[in-house]
Amino acid sequence: MKRFGRLRKVMAVGMAGVLLVGASGCSDSKGGGQGGGESGGQEKYKIGIIEVQLNDESTNRAEWFNNYIAPQYNVEFMFSEACTDLNSCMTFIENAADAGCDGIINYYAVGANTQQLVELCAEYDMVYTENGGRNTGNEAVFAGNYENFAGNFMADQPATGKLFKDYLSETLDTSVEHGFIVGTGSAYQGNAQQTEISANMLGALEELYGLKFDSTIEELYTSSAPVNGTNDKGIEVYCYPGAPSTSGWLEGLNAAMQTGKYDYILMSGNVLGNIMTTVDELETAMNKDFTVIGFGSFGEALTSAMNSVDHFGNQALSMSTVKFTSIVSTMGFSKVYNCLTGHRDACLEANGEPSVLLFRMNAVTSPEQLDEMGSWDKEGKWVADYDFVDSLLANKTEGLTSDKAQETVYKMDYDAIKARLN
Repeated sequence: MKRFGRLRKVMAVGMAGVLLVGASGCSDSKGGGQGGGESGGQEKYKIGIIEVQLNDESTNRAEWFNNYIAPQYNVEFMFSEACTDLNSCMTFIENAADAGCDGIINYYAVGANTQQLVELCAEYDMVYTENGGRNTGNEAVFAGNYENFAGNFMADQPATGKLFKDYLSETLDTSVEHGFIVGTGSAYQGNAQQTEISANMLGALEELYGLKFDSTIEELYTSSAPVNGTNDKGIEVYCYPGAPSTSGWLEGLNAAMQTGKYDYILMSGNVLGNIMTTVDELETAMNKDFTVIGFGSFGEALTSAMNSVDHFGNQALSMSTVKFTSIVSTMGFSKVYNCLTGHRDACLEANGEPSVLLFRMNAVTSPEQLDEMGSWDKEGKWVADYDFVDSLLANKTEGLTSDKAQETVYKMDYDAIKARLN
């Protein structure tokens, strides 16, 4: 395998680059502000972003990268269309290399693909990181000493899944007959987030009803085809994998809802913008009240769903999650940028293997709660301001390690953000 020659070159000139940046005064000109800064004196880099869905989150991410980060850190960004398989990711990486990109941040993380993508990036002297965890599919990459691999970044997925389990445990009335569609998303492909959410939702049903599925919970959420979660209590549970980008996915969901068996729609993927119109139309047509619980992100889709009233006068979306896109984006950006500036050691665990940076999400259950948090993470109120970004960059923060970076990310919780932005 071709080794990452660019890194060795950067390591050799790294100290000179740090001195140059310091002399430019860039690191002293921010003061936690939200406006664009100076990028003079910093080497120009170009980073490709692989998107898996084009939605509110990806739009928010592009705005933060292009308008806030690019001018401050002298970085240009190149964005993909929606990539939903290995071939489309590889094609984008090749196009990014032709366009002069120095690194790749991949939001379509499938563990079985990681090694091939890392090695492809190595051929083009590009750093690689992805929005995913460490698992059996990519274990060899973490242990393989790939010089261009910066490790991963992701949500603290057990904590994310627990948000759904806790909400169901607090609100579900098991004395009333219910049926459940569990949208398992890309869990069958190893998506860690959708795996944890699906597992927790199925686990909640198992515990709340005291039921036993005929199949294991893992068999249910790893099925690549729709499967009935038959069980000893006769509770209707339908596990529905896939995403709106898959042909026929929305039609299949519509058909399942029309059977009349289900009144709870539990979605592990970010699909609120795709399903809420269908839910509303079927509630009216069937005179049936659907309860929707689903993963979400700040933007028009979540705001509309949380503030809408359904056919029965209820809040259309009962519960969702929120994450601050700029925090997650900082994690991916810092991974690549630290490697490009000769500080890959800040991306490594104490044992020398690449680290996985984690962030924690919040649950949102009311328009008022969403309105407060929804005013953040946009131009003028970015949650990840320059001070936060600098705290994860080794050429701005002396002695940065992966452990210190993790401590910094975990400190950026709801209370800390509210204290600064409200």
